[in-house]
Amino acid sequence: MAIGDEVIADGMSGVIVCDFDNRQFMDGYGDWDTPTIEMIGGGTLSSGVMIKTIEAGLIHYEETSGHIDFVR
Repeated sequence: MAIGDEVIADGMSGVIVCDFDNRQFMDGYGDWDTPTIEMIGGGTLSSGVMIKTIEAGLIHYEETSGHIDFVR
């Protein structure tokens, strides 16, 4: 899967907007390229993907979290 792909993530429709493993970001999401800055609640955005969902907004998924199905 890559940025711009439409997916179903844990039953929610969305689009991949950030690929932290490959440091790729859709236009308008380049500010999320902060692999060394700790986020609120701990951790960094150095791996996984960010999905913009219709139901819940932006959700970060790491490789071992959640279930993501490719739509197109």
